[in-house]
Amino acid sequence: MPFPDDPDDDAGFIPPLPQDDRLWRHPSEMAGPNAPSSPPHHRRSSKTGLIAFIALGLIMSAAGLAAIGGFSSSGPSQPSTTFAIGPAADALPETALSSIAPAIVQITIDRPTASVVVTGLIIRADGHVVTASDPIEGARSITVRTSDGRAYNATVVGIDAADDLAVIDIEGSGLPTPTFGDVASVDQGDTVFVIGRTESDPRSWVAAGVFQSVGMRLETADGTSMHGMIGSSIDAKPPTESAVLCTPAGEVIGLLTSRSPAALRSAYSDSPASTLALPRISNSFAHSVTWTRHVADDIIDTGSVHHGWLGVMTTDAPEGGASVESVAATSPAERAGLRSGDRITSLGESKLQNSSDLVVALREHTANELVVISYVRDGISAKTSARLSDRS
Repeated sequence: MPFPDDPDDDAGFIPPLPQDDRLWRHPSEMAGPNAPSSPPHHRRSSKTGLIAFIALGLIMSAAGLAAIGGFSSSGPSQPSTTFAIGPAADALPETALSSIAPAIVQITIDRPTASVVVTGLIIRADGHVVTASDPIEGARSITVRTSDGRAYNATVVGIDAADDLAVIDIEGSGLPTPTFGDVASVDQGDTVFVIGRTESDPRSWVAAGVFQSVGMRLETADGTSMHGMIGSSIDAKPPTESAVLCTPAGEVIGLLTSRSPAALRSAYSDSPASTLALPRISNSFAHSVTWTRHVADDIIDTGSVHHGWLGVMTTDAPEGGASVESVAATSPAERAGLRSGDRITSLGESKLQNSSDLVVALREHTANELVVISYVRDGISAKTSARLSDRS
């Protein structure tokens, strides 16, 4: 916007100076023979222009301060549910983000070598938080920071090392919890979202993904196997270990593991030939929220995890089911008469397609529970019963 013109612009036509040797003349000598002796209108106009100029400066200064205030107000004091970063920051509906973001926390773990930041989820309003267990190993202290900027010291309640799940506790009450969804309501190809926290930004980090399947087996880089996992392809790797998997409605359906696959896999999205670079897609694996909550409840209520244990080592059978490789001595399987070479086809009401299905089926049962097992030995189908033990 241009600055105001000179305040004397409204004085009317000014005749040229007389042709004499004076370089300066009083304004009353330049007004012409019929001009009034006192130009009150000219004086009022000068003051008005000066006031307008000052007012304009004040308005511009106020606008500048407001703009600076707007840029500096994105800290923790602002509701983080209205802010998001990441490749899908604008894709997740604001209503969905506002319902889930307050329950997602930043966890800083101080370890002897270095500190690490992971993402956690408040699962109980009394301050219980679930997260990945591997990063917590060897922690000297744990600090949990909520989306509104509050910080808490946390204690470890218990861990499930086999599943990379841990429960920690902070001194709080009335804390926000998310809406939990059912992964069975999500179909292959549906859009899902991954939400996490970063090391320094209070806003939610959001990435979009495509739901692939449930019941997947993850062979991890440390040589372990994880069963019943949710597989998704996401458009970016989360900035911290662990993250929350949710639907477009903001319902939590899973918690990403911090473990890497044995063979890191990536793919490029299928599309017609183009000169444009295609986006890179990363595979992610998450525990279903149903299983996560089951483990967390067990840890909170008893201090450890209690799974039904059969006592067999199995592999996938080509004909379907779980092929028994070995049977542990004095185990429920040995007492039930199972032996190496048997092919287990069902456990209780669960039909088995592979060995992972057996692991997942055992999760539905507790120690001391009697289950019926169908198996095939030398081509002959048979049944037996086993009273499960406590895996812990």
